[in-house]
Amino acid sequence: MKKLIQFIIFLCFVKGLLADGYTVKYKNISDNFFLKPNPEEKIWDNINEFVVELMPQNITTPSLQKRTVPFVKVKAIHNKKYIAILLEWLDPTKNDITDVDKASDACAIQFPRKDFNSTSPFMGHEGAPVVIFHWKAIWNRDIEKGYVKLEDIHPNAFTETYMFGKEIAREANNPISKENRISPVEELHAEGFGTSTHAEEADIRAWGIKTLNGWKVMFTYKFDSELIPTLKPGSNTGIAFAIWGGNNKDIGARKNYAPWQPIYIE
Repeated sequence: MKKLIQFIIFLCFVKGLLADGYTVKYKNISDNFFLKPNPEEKIWDNINEFVVELMPQNITTPSLQKRTVPFVKVKAIHNKKYIAILLEWLDPTKNDITDVDKASDACAIQFPRKDFNSTSPFMGHEGAPVVIFHWKAIWNRDIEKGYVKLEDIHPNAFTETYMFGKEIAREANNPISKENRISPVEELHAEGFGTSTHAEEADIRAWGIKTLNGWKVMFTYKFDSELIPTLKPGSNTGIAFAIWGGNNKDIGARKNYAPWQPIYIE
């Protein structure tokens, strides 16, 4: 019943998709542009954008009753080997440290492994999996300034047995709590709410830059017909988005999102 309700909600949102879709243009660009993501590369100045309105996720818990990020601007290009996707959204504060009452700014893009018209945008559903690329500001900071430890946040704290959140995750061999992080993005596979699992298969890269008004985050992905068969030059597929505002304590399912937006890979 839960899956049926989820799919019915998905069908209700189909009418809200971009009428004509967005064309990801081919550009004869060096692989270096994709291997070293820079959201402020001049190339982006000449790429068309589309604006996606976001909604509060209030279908499952924890939920939002009112969106904290109203929209995200999106640009994308490819060179037949790699695709680059640039997200930009408004956020007056920079939240790149987590604590008991703090959350990290973050964003994610999602692709269907099968036809997006028959795949739920809510992290897929059984038999219709999705691949998610998830970026966090705290991981960006870990690379720029080093892994954040308990004493960095609470320099006057003293404990003998207590381990801070990251330390607990590290001791449990949690892959998202690496001390020597080299990438601020993780790959997730899912077939519905609560089924996401970490993976390390794709050639996915990302980098974020905090601007005066918000964030710019650039993802780059090497086309892989086995991982995401629907995402390749000449294909029509869908992309979905999620944005978390750390200042509003957005975390987990508590997020701003947009369901499938049709795109054509030129």
